Amino acid sequence: MRPLLVLGLAAGAALGAPGAALAHGGANAPVATNFRALITSPDAVTAKVVDGDRMLWLRADPRETILVPGVGGEPLLRFDRRGVFVNVHSLTAQSDRIDRLDLHPLANARPLWHRLTGAHAYLWHEHRLHVLEPLARGRSSPARLGRWSVPLVVEGRRRMLSGVLDYTPPGRTWAWLSLASALGLAAVVAAWRRGPTSVRLALLATPLIWTVRIGRELYGRPNVGTVGYLEVIGTSAVGAWILYGLVNRNLEVRSFTAVLAGLGGLYQGLTMLPVLTHAIALTLLPTTAARVFVVGCLGLGAGALVGAAREQLR
Repeated sequence: MRPLLVLGLAAGAALGAPGAALAHGGANAPVATNFRALITSPDAVTAKVVDGDRMLWLRADPRETILVPGVGGEPLLRFDRRGVFVNVHSLTAQSDRIDRLDLHPLANARPLWHRLTGAHAYLWHEHRLHVLEPLARGRSSPARLGRWSVPLVVEGRRRMLSGVLDYTPPGRTWAWLSLASALGLAAVVAAWRRGPTSVRLALLATPLIWTVRIGRELYGRPNVGTVGYLEVIGTSAVGAWILYGLVNRNLEVRSFTAVLAGLGGLYQGLTMLPVLTHAIALTLLPTTAARVFVVGCLGLGAGALVGAAREQLR
């Protein structure tokens, strides 16, 4: 009964694994980038750029009304004492997919406001932050591509939120991809020749998976929040149960848990693969450390999975 309990918990952990891997933003949230937009003129508003140059977060004083015009000058977003509203007739709201509701863009139409949240802060995809990205084509060295700006109307007064867009080339991505391939091949060969090696590989892979996931979960977009800390607790519980299964006295439990750890390593490594091909990792970990950990997840995960699968087949 005890081994079956561990199996059930490990299986449940495996089923829950994908949910936290792309925390704070869903499937479209990038995990790495070559661009970073910096705000140089906040102009009396609290704002942050999120995910390199993808998203803009703005918090308004509840006592003030702030309008964010769209690319065509049409009303796009409104912040006031009741919350944040989007103009469903805005062409920019449609093109930038600012909200999931059914928008009806109409040029020169009167604004039709729909409340997005009762809070006084909002995060949205802002195309004007990265409109200069094409200027980076062909560059092999870091560069400041130029300035960007987003107009604001604060209590009827025209203001400007502005900044600069920096580019950092990804560097020798082939070296990291080659390292991941070499480690994976060596681990697979070792695990295939010596079945018990799979559990050892899984024991090495699990802390790496654990760290990569927590590093991503603690990466604020623009802050971690309660959900992020709950995900960290869940990830820690999953990691503890996986480690428990890998040191269990029952050989079948160890072998099956190694399969789960191998799958988790490959899933986490592939999810975070852009870290190896881009210059800046969007995680709490330093970029170089994140790359090393992702390489470990891929290589050790592949070895643990192949070795444990071989044991199961036998």
